[in-house]
Amino acid sequence: MKYPGICLLALLLCAPVAAVAAQEQTEPGPVQLDVFHPDKDKSAKPSYGGRVIIHLATMPKHLQRATENSAVVDWMWDVIHDQLAFQNWETWKMDPRLATSWDTEDMVVLTPEGAKKYGASVVAVGDGERARKVIYGAVTETPEGYKLSAVSAGNPAGKDLAVAKADVTSLERGTVFTFHLRDGVKWHDGHAFDAWDVLFSWQVYQNPSVDCDQIRAYFTKIISGQVLDRLTVRFFYEEQYFLALQQVAEMPLLARHIYDLRDPDCAGFEKGKEWTAAELAERINSNPANNMWIGLGPYRVTKYEPTEYIEAERFDAYYDAANPLTSGYVDTIRWRYINDDEAAFQALLNGELDYFDRVKSEDYFGERTKQKAFTDDYYKGYFYTGQYGYTAWNLLRPKLQDKAVRQALACAFDMEGWKATKYKGLAKIVTGPQSYFSLGYDREVKPFPYDPGHAEELLAEAGWYDRDGDSIVDKDGISLDIEFLYPSGNDASRDFGIAYQEALGKIGVKLTLRNLEWATFLERVLDREFDSINLAWVPPLESDPGQLWLSEEGKPGVRSSNHSGVMDPKVDEIIHRGQRELDEQKRAEIWRELHRYLYDLQPYLFMINPPKKFAMNKAVRGQQSFMISPGYDPRRWYYPEGTPGTRPTRQRQ
Repeated sequence: MKYPGICLLALLLCAPVAAVAAQEQTEPGPVQLDVFHPDKDKSAKPSYGGRVIIHLATMPKHLQRATENSAVVDWMWDVIHDQLAFQNWETWKMDPRLATSWDTEDMVVLTPEGAKKYGASVVAVGDGERARKVIYGAVTETPEGYKLSAVSAGNPAGKDLAVAKADVTSLERGTVFTFHLRDGVKWHDGHAFDAWDVLFSWQVYQNPSVDCDQIRAYFTKIISGQVLDRLTVRFFYEEQYFLALQQVAEMPLLARHIYDLRDPDCAGFEKGKEWTAAELAERINSNPANNMWIGLGPYRVTKYEPTEYIEAERFDAYYDAANPLTSGYVDTIRWRYINDDEAAFQALLNGELDYFDRVKSEDYFGERTKQKAFTDDYYKGYFYTGQYGYTAWNLLRPKLQDKAVRQALACAFDMEGWKATKYKGLAKIVTGPQSYFSLGYDREVKPFPYDPGHAEELLAEAGWYDRDGDSIVDKDGISLDIEFLYPSGNDASRDFGIAYQEALGKIGVKLTLRNLEWATFLERVLDREFDSINLAWVPPLESDPGQLWLSEEGKPGVRSSNHSGVMDPKVDEIIHRGQRELDEQKRAEIWRELHRYLYDLQPYLFMINPPKKFAMNKAVRGQQSFMISPGYDPRRWYYPEGTPGTRPTRQRQ
């Protein structure tokens, strides 16, 4: 499930990468096969069967995506789950999946008096303060008002309905979506998938007790959902939104018969019982099925060893089994958990991994990838995605609230030197939150120059200087001692932390490095129990910055992706303006405005967009590199015809 397509940013560990000739997808279109494979010019006919083993740097808390906001779960969901529609790897357009098609309509919001004039054409949507009376359809503006024509079945507006401007509060374009679902789709346990599953999945985000604050805001933009019949479901957005279709089409779907205690097919169902929101949420937050995920994808989870690996096997009842690019060639995909990059590379050399994309620069260019133990069985390559590393400052901590302090922390580090040393100069220094390759990324914004002297001046102007002679600047009796938190086993974060520690020491700032196991680390991040954290985001081709920067996401107690706790009215105004803008070029300029403002604000030390460097088993063919994260699709990998243990057809004996 490509959450970059849905524009949900996902957390990722940083890893340094570098290379000599990048494999880049810079525009929509077909992507070459096996570009770096030594036998790329030799034909290899696909066969079915076999197993591939993919390295996993962090073991997620569980596999239920609504409450686990990690990139690795996104990547696994690409093969163990499915969605209403998805952003095609190569065309970048939305293609049908669980939905065979959908209707998109505009919504006219009526005044209270206007709502009385149009009879059965009027529909009530939303609750409480968001309740409104609307008419929807294909809307054309006229001198007198609006002309509507129903597009979807069940729309009561009919044809050629005229609505006067005086009766209208607002026109919201592209806000009503009616999805027509495939018949015969099965969950991995054999239960039928239907429109009630889709509606329930949206309702999950409306329950404040469900632990999904990191992505809740995207689905609370939808103010009403309704099942029209077993295979038809409709959603109304509160207002026009540039990512509305992608967002709802790629919404994480949960099986109602597993997660909804109100469903008679659910194991915990009690007839006549009224469940509280907290009880319903607990069923979602702590369900054992969160590990042994029951999904809708071409592969189903069959083994979950939390300290070792997660394994998925071909799901023979997958609805699109005849299409190998969707249903996959190999029978088994295993994600092998090794949280130490050095140990993972050694496992690769030992033949225990087929794909590893955290190869260090010194290994990629050094002797380890030239030695026989590597070249006999593996080849190397790399590609770019929109991934960027960052160090987030907790703006709720008094010592980090002054913008001048954060700017000083940026000026104190030689990012150009770091790029040259760790990335052979080929990575890109980023200065903003959109993908480096997107229209909304402002290339005119230049990084703060490396200037320790200016950094000291900024600190002094903010009242931080060494009063007690201990070589650490202080203010109001407090030393500027910053804890730098990073996940265990992440050599990239550790190496950067050591270099940053040395750089900050020169301007009188003490950086204390601390690493934590991933699950503990993530809890500290979500609870904002840190001074600074080092991670990476994996943005899509265009992302909604609201997840990271809106004030409502930054409030104390909200476990969101606004790690820094940014609460800035100017930021809110820019984001809300951009979210409503449907014109791509105009919206890109709004995102560039936000880029400029945020870089000056410095809630992050924006760092590096690296090429993603990988090693792959020569026996596996079909590798392609995409701009959409994670940049590869294991469903397209295969063993050539004649490989022992494979067969010419999908059907297993």
